[in-house]
Amino acid sequence: MTPLILYFTADYPSTEILKSFLGAVDPDVVKYVEIGIPESNPLYDGPIIKATHSVALKNYTPSHLLEYTSILNGKGIPTYALSYYEKFSKQGISFAEFLKDDGFRGVIVPDLLTDYSEESDRIIPEIEETFNFIPFFNPATPDGLIISVSSMTRSWIYYGLQPSTGIDMPFDLEEVSKRILDLLPGREINFGFGIRTTAQIREVLDLGSSGVAIGSLLVEYLKNRDLEGFRKFQVSVREAPLNAD
Repeated sequence: MTPLILYFTADYPSTEILKSFLGAVDPDVVKYVEIGIPESNPLYDGPIIKATHSVALKNYTPSHLLEYTSILNGKGIPTYALSYYEKFSKQGISFAEFLKDDGFRGVIVPDLLTDYSEESDRIIPEIEETFNFIPFFNPATPDGLIISVSSMTRSWIYYGLQPSTGIDMPFDLEEVSKRILDLLPGREINFGFGIRTTAQIREVLDLGSSGVAIGSLLVEYLKNRDLEGFRKFQVSVREAPLNAD
């Protein structure tokens, strides 16, 4: 299996189109799928993903989430929700319980450690009692916070190479990746944000990443209803000479 992680915004561009894409996800290529809960202000998503939220909000019905996870779980692909802290501040731990009941393995909350870090010591253990909290870090996250938060969690780590999705800022990939891998030896660390080609996927894996998350790259396939192009993309990843296990 190629260690690829795919991101989709729930109900983008429509419920039926998204279901057809999830049905075409290849379990020989994809190890996890993230489903983004549509938000009116997804702060840590770049312009491409933000645009999907604007469309998805018009279609979104919470009951659709179980339809999506059922498709993926039926393929043996663990599914994770991506949502913002506002949902937890309004609904408390019941939101995590709702997501678990809908078939999610865990949740990623990209703004928690950046904007609400004072809440992390309380909310992360509460979420971990329900299912997995997936920490999201980026190059600006302090070392101490990375170590302390990681110690509260059991599952994989999401490390953003860029400050948000769909952003293309220059950076030293080897230096950025080495930092997080040295801080958390032995942990499953998956990289995302700013990875758009099979060559970049191969490079990130060769540097020691456990997997690579792709989101913005998929939007064009979804927007154009290009299911065949999406299938060919997965084939190209599967056939790339990746050196990671």
